[in-house]
This record gives sequence, structure tokens and C-alpha cells, in this order.
Amino acid sequence: MEEPPKTDSKNVVEKETHLSELVEVVVETQAEVGASGYSVVGGGEQGIFIKEVLKDSPAAKHLSLQKGDQLLSARVYFDNVKYEDALKILQCAEPYKVSFFLKRTVQGSEVSIRPGAQNLEPRGPKAKMQKMVHSEILL
Repeated sequence: MEEPPKTDSKNVVEKETHLSELVEVVVETQAEVGASGYSVVGGGEQGIFIKEVLKDSPAAKHLSLQKGDQLLSARVYFDNVKYEDALKILQCAEPYKVSFFLKRTVQGSEVSIRPGAQNLEPRGPKAKMQKMVHSEILL
């Protein structure tokens, strides 16, 4: 990872953004391939942007990253992840806004959500069920 440049790159990115349509693109890697071969710039309120994608790198071959793309989020899949690696990832993410994609076993049509839980969106066959706000579930 690279530190933000001392030049006023924010203005350059803003100008490019105003000239083009903003489109959200989701790209996923395969664990065997990885996502190496790119550098980022920015940080803070400015955001994180793709600075460069190295030619013939896994990022160039398997992802559609382009110079100037803003990195909005990165999802890490926890299937087949070692406990120690999962712990490091979660600890690094602790001070930031995080979205968890959970799998929970429930009986029949029981969906319990802790009172006060916000921004929770049950999905699946029973996705239209109402939240039961007076029940508690201990995680």
C-alpha cells in the first residue's frame, strides 16, 4: 500500500468523476489467483482509489480494476480461513464500518433479532417475515 501523494490528486479525481458517469462494479477473485498487482492512493475523507494496475499481474488478468476506480469496500470470505487469519482480519477492521454476511440456523419461521439492532436485513426463503423486536438472541 502506498501513502497519498503530496500533489493535489483529490482535484484530479473530482474532475474525472464529474466528467464521467459513476458506476458500481463488483469484482471477485478466486483464492488460488489472488488480487496482487495493483497500488492504491488516497485515504480519509478523500477515499481510496486504484493508482496503478501492473501489466500481466493477477489483478490485470482476472479483475477489471482500472486506474482511478474508487475502492468502496472489500469483502473477505471466511470459508476455509484459518482462525488466526480471521481474527487478524476482524481486528484490523474493528475501527471501521463493517458489514457482516451471516448464516444462522433458525427453526421453522422463527427469526429473532436483538432489540435495538439496526440495519439488519433478514434474507432467504422467509425474508418477508417481520422482525420480532421483543426476542433476544445471544451471539
